[in-house]
Amino acid sequence: MTRKIEIEPITRIEGHGKVTLHLGDDGRVSEARFNVVEFRGLEKVCEGRLFWEMPLFICRACGICPVSHHLAAAKAGDAILGVQIPPTAKKLRELMHMAQYLQSHALHFFHLASPEPAARLRCRSGKAKRRWPDRREARAGGQRRYAAQVRAKQIIEMLGEKRVHPPSPYPVE
Repeated sequence: MTRKIEIEPITRIEGHGKVTLHLGDDGRVSEARFNVVEFRGLEKVCEGRLFWEMPLFICRACGICPVSHHLAAAKAGDAILGVQIPPTAKKLRELMHMAQYLQSHALHFFHLASPEPAARLRCRSGKAKRRWPDRREARAGGQRRYAAQVRAKQIIEMLGEKRVHPPSPYPVE
């Protein structure tokens, strides 16, 4: 007799997720599925719009990684126009993208993901008791995260005019 196990919800991802395991008669996993449903409907909203509006519009799809969406739309605009942007512009876009990457990862590492593994690492060997960071440790981690995010957002603002949802760089015409 086969058995089905569903693990739901899966957290710390964008959208709603679940894992489905199918066990065979021998109790081993015969099939494993990872499902993520993420429908925002923005594709439909974008239909019929002018392509040069897309970098400003589509970056609002996500508050965590607006620069990635913005730059993807700008690159699509470049492709529509059939242009190659100058090497300097390409490097500036990449720098802006890496700044957003740093900001997003600092948030994820110090705020969302690290408390759990850090607590596991601090467990005394042989005991299942967790020890959460004390105030000094938590404050130091928060200061590092905050400093990394501030620096990254400053770079984004220098290159894109705003820290969140930057209106630049537009596709080159």
